[in-house]
Amino acid sequence: MKNFKTIVKILFVLQFLYLIPGQGAAQTWEGDVDLNRGKLWATFEAVSGLPWGPIASGLRVHAFDYPGHNQPERKEVNHFPMVTNSDPGFFVWANVNDVPTLFRYSSTRFHRTGTGPPANYLLPLESIQLIENYGLEDPTIPAEQIATAKVKLVMFDMDMEWRAMAWSYPKYDDFIIMEYEFTNASDNTITNFRFAPSLPIVIGSSGADEDYEWDEEHQAFYFHDGRRWDENDNPVVFNYGLTNSDLGDPADIHAPAAVTHEFTAAQYFTVYWIDKPEKSDPTEPDHMNIVDKSNRAAGGAENRNPEFESDPLEWSLEAITYDQPKPPTTEEGDPIAGGVPRTKYDRNPVYIYSTGPYSFAPGETKKFVYVVAAGMMDMEQVVAGGKDNEARLIEGKTHLWENVDAAIELYNNDYKVPHPPLTPTNGMGSLELTSLPGAVKIQWPEYPSDYVDPDYNVNDFAGYRVYRSSFLQDGPWKLLADISKESETIEGGMVTYIDQGLNPGSPYYYAVSTYDTGHDSPWPPDPSVTSVPSLESGLVNANDVPVYAFWPSNNDFSEQVLVYPNPFRLNSGIPDFRWRVDFVNIPGKCKIRIYTLNADLVIEMEHDDGSGDASWIKSTTEDGRTSNINWMVTQYNQSVSPGIYFFQVENLVPGHEGEVKSGKFVIIK
Repeated sequence: MKNFKTIVKILFVLQFLYLIPGQGAAQTWEGDVDLNRGKLWATFEAVSGLPWGPIASGLRVHAFDYPGHNQPERKEVNHFPMVTNSDPGFFVWANVNDVPTLFRYSSTRFHRTGTGPPANYLLPLESIQLIENYGLEDPTIPAEQIATAKVKLVMFDMDMEWRAMAWSYPKYDDFIIMEYEFTNASDNTITNFRFAPSLPIVIGSSGADEDYEWDEEHQAFYFHDGRRWDENDNPVVFNYGLTNSDLGDPADIHAPAAVTHEFTAAQYFTVYWIDKPEKSDPTEPDHMNIVDKSNRAAGGAENRNPEFESDPLEWSLEAITYDQPKPPTTEEGDPIAGGVPRTKYDRNPVYIYSTGPYSFAPGETKKFVYVVAAGMMDMEQVVAGGKDNEARLIEGKTHLWENVDAAIELYNNDYKVPHPPLTPTNGMGSLELTSLPGAVKIQWPEYPSDYVDPDYNVNDFAGYRVYRSSFLQDGPWKLLADISKESETIEGGMVTYIDQGLNPGSPYYYAVSTYDTGHDSPWPPDPSVTSVPSLESGLVNANDVPVYAFWPSNNDFSEQVLVYPNPFRLNSGIPDFRWRVDFVNIPGKCKIRIYTLNADLVIEMEHDDGSGDASWIKSTTEDGRTSNINWMVTQYNQSVSPGIYFFQVENLVPGHEGEVKSGKFVIIK
């Protein structure tokens, strides 16, 4: 045993020698791709098939995002990170020529070096690529988005090909299915092969307060945001908010005057094996282990999970073959046989989910499939927050396992699924939105007249549905209109719907889906399915920047120019006005100047879109779309301070040039 540990330790140390300059041949690994077709988003890096990179908010972190979004203003607040992985990776353990060999991949470590994995450990065989197959137009491609790459595990002389797959179809849009194929490229039999994805988990904005739970039906762990505990292991009580608790991370617990109460960490999460080869020892179960993040770092034993007392360079085999004890009760409070109390070490979890052992003959390939799934209670309740909805957070568990079961069903059907009609447009922000006085015009292309349902070989398109959210791009969605086929309004070759009676000061998001007629006859790919109901496409085209109805222009200054909100509270908690001041009842063409009490110019802004309102922003524009929005900054991009400010609006409308209106407003903390 001592010699065995020595070999393991040497191999473990050797694999990290590339951290020392000059050791190993530097290998360049480039590229990452976004899977953003369904509700669960992730950016996958080139090597491992694990999430890395800029989730759409622009933050370079390891994360799944649920519900997925593409809104830069959500970097600071009201951000729904699903699972932030501080150091995702995987373990591969096997006997090579009867020598126990370990390779542990760490995304963070490789990206921090800036060089990628060394050539004596990993080699790229096929570069990362993104395959887009919207509407499953090509039936030979199993998903709507596929990220895939292939690498060689040099230490084992094994090729590893992975792919991550996503769908927008309702029922199948809350998960990503991961497939890994390992091929023994050597002339030797590889034995005792074990594969273990490793995901450090932080759900929400604060760490070290995650809870793990046990699902009896699926015999697996799952995770959700928990309560924060103090140094005496007592739950922290917060002074603000409707719940006085950080369960689900309510947005209002840190702000005494907040008017939004949404749970920013309502999500439930799990990783679950769907398919594996036959084991060389069928009696050995898979191992599900939960360790404390600090357990992975060298340091004092007091910083490590006491379940692992071995040297930190030697605990890997123990980590991937250890079974985490079940908690004493289910989330509902029912007792679990053999369960043990949780400890403070379990609230900062790394989930290690291993399978093995397997044997690979020379040239043999084996496939491993698991699902990464999320779920939560209805978005309307997530946004409302409060004590009653805090009690309903557990509904996320039901939806989570429904989504896992849907992934299993999809995989067992060889990824065949009844097809809804094509989405009207593809990609976030792909609808044409036009602001009007008190209204917004939504437009999209007419549905193709030659569309044929690939299952029934008929055109079964029946109509469109238009949805609106006044909260965020993620919803909650309100159905505005059900537009049946051939009853649509066509304007300039585009289907057009006008949403009227809107508040000009409120932000709006829109999405449009399609639906079909359904079929009373058997589904051709599987006649045992005797009928298929009307199917609706996913919501994939919502605008990522809010759209506003115009205030009518005040070209002759007949109305008083106003500032909203006034006074303005920094990070107020008011939806979409956390960082924004609006000037309303202004001319359609004018200049707005803001001054300090000392008459120093803070910023000058030009307004010429014909509307009667404008925001205090500095922004840049790329490809016709606004980016890098800087809310409430000076002309030098400096943040403004609380205080009293004066504004001056100079009319530039023909016939009214030179007319001026002034006023003042207040910014408070």
